[in-house]
Amino acid sequence: MPLPAGPVALSSELAVACPERPAPMYPPHSRRLGETGQVLLRVELSEAGRVALATVERSSGHARLDEAALAAVRNWRCIPARRNGQPARAVAVQPFRFVLHGS
Repeated sequence: MPLPAGPVALSSELAVACPERPAPMYPPHSRRLGETGQVLLRVELSEAGRVALATVERSSGHARLDEAALAAVRNWRCIPARRNGQPARAVAVQPFRFVLHGS
C-alpha cells in the first residue's frame, strides 16, 4: 500500500488541535516603539503533535513580532492529526495579532 502524499491540511487555526498553546510574549522593545501587526505562520505538526517546523507565511512588518510568534508556537503541544485512523503529519496556517491597548 503506498504511503499518502504530504501532510494533512488542517482547515482551521490550531486552537482546536492544540490545547497547550501559550500566547507569544510582546517584545518590550516593540511595545516601547508602538509596533503592532499580524503575523501569519505556516505550522507543520509531527505525528506526535509537536511543532516540527514553523515559518513566516506573511510578516507583520516587524522582525521582533515575527520572532515572538515563532518562539511561542515552537512550544505548543497539539493533538496529532489522523489519516485513516493513524497519526499523521499536519499543516495549518496560524495568525497572531499584536495589538497595543491603552496604558
